[in-house]
Amino acid sequence: MASDATIAHGKIDHAKKSLVHDPVEGDKSKITLVKALGSFVWDDQGNRYLDCTSQAWSNNLGANDPRVVEAAIAQLRQITHARPNFNTPALLELTAKLREISPGDLNRIGYTLHGSLAVEMAIKLAYKNHPGRHNIIVLQDAYHGRSLTTMAASWPHPNNPFLPIQPRFTRVPHPDPYRPRLGLDPEIESQLCLQLLEETIVKGVDGGVAAIMLEPIPGNGGHIALPVSFLKGVRAICDKHDIVMIFDEIQTCFGRTGAMFGSDYFGVIPDIMTFGKGVSGGFPLAGIMASERLKGFETGEDALTFGQFPVAMAAAVAAVNAIIDDKLCDNAREIGAYATQRLHEMAQNRALIGDIRGPGLFVSIELVKDRQTKEPATRAAAEVYRRGVERRVLFGESRYAGLGNLIKIKPPLDVTKEDMGHALDVLDEVLGSIEADGIA
Repeated sequence: MASDATIAHGKIDHAKKSLVHDPVEGDKSKITLVKALGSFVWDDQGNRYLDCTSQAWSNNLGANDPRVVEAAIAQLRQITHARPNFNTPALLELTAKLREISPGDLNRIGYTLHGSLAVEMAIKLAYKNHPGRHNIIVLQDAYHGRSLTTMAASWPHPNNPFLPIQPRFTRVPHPDPYRPRLGLDPEIESQLCLQLLEETIVKGVDGGVAAIMLEPIPGNGGHIALPVSFLKGVRAICDKHDIVMIFDEIQTCFGRTGAMFGSDYFGVIPDIMTFGKGVSGGFPLAGIMASERLKGFETGEDALTFGQFPVAMAAAVAAVNAIIDDKLCDNAREIGAYATQRLHEMAQNRALIGDIRGPGLFVSIELVKDRQTKEPATRAAAEVYRRGVERRVLFGESRYAGLGNLIKIKPPLDVTKEDMGHALDVLDEVLGSIEADGIA
């Protein structure tokens, strides 16, 4: 088996380093994972960690669920690969399941292996339906992926070396109920942002707008659930100007918010919705759901050699059925409500906590140096992650490159109340130690 690391005596030997992504020497937070089950992962030293990242929010169903594993193994014994111009039973079964649960008329399904290409598929379909229009509008705190195209649609990326070959997107402001502009009432700010959006469409771009793309809850951009008034306003603007509305639901799909999709939670149906991460129980799979009203691709306009990976699709059928059968949307709402209540109680004694966010198990806290100025406490956020690792709990961070001040507490949707309680106890302890050390 080709690898940049070899396994010896149950531990990882890093003598052979990757030419691209080298392990960080001396950083104890860069642990090597060798096993996962439910809400827990194990490293190569035998340590067990409660995983409040769900491995990049992908294990909505607990890691290595036996139903998913058995479905994948059964598929491995049948067929592991098919070109995109063939059907497989796994493809047909998954497509039928997604059509059964999709919001509104989003019944046309396309597949790929990761979220960035799902977003690109959505963008291509928008341009396909609006030939001659040159612009895609995104939000200022958007995150849509790491491919050349989706990185250009995202913000921020410090010292971006790829700008010369990236497409350009038009970024517009969005409401921020925690930091409303000029101290405006959040609903008034929502209307202001809608007005600025429409003015951008009419006066701010040349060549017309093919699509407006947004995350209903920006995953890397602060975990701020966008006001329903804003989302419904964007829907109305898209209808008025015949613009494709794209929801990027790579992070909000399949139960994370306490509803199957963010579209269901907010009651707003886009024209195209991307999905990924939580769909397949840890196997690589993503895609789009598109309105039946939209024109589809012609032959060769969107085809990927491994875009219809039967093993991941069989795993996805099992994972989606398990999310439904185990009523994990209900559990996400219940455990999420418990977590946010505990966090509000914690905030009474932890001055670093500036804001507490949901819904469901889209749980996070924003850390600030001062609750009045709301200045981000980025050093404290980095310390929460590091000290959490030392205490065997993995917390998530927003942004990267030291730019974030959000702590994410997003375990699998089948996490128990006891395990969530333990994670919050550790978080309280960690915040207390950071405040005692004067770190912000």
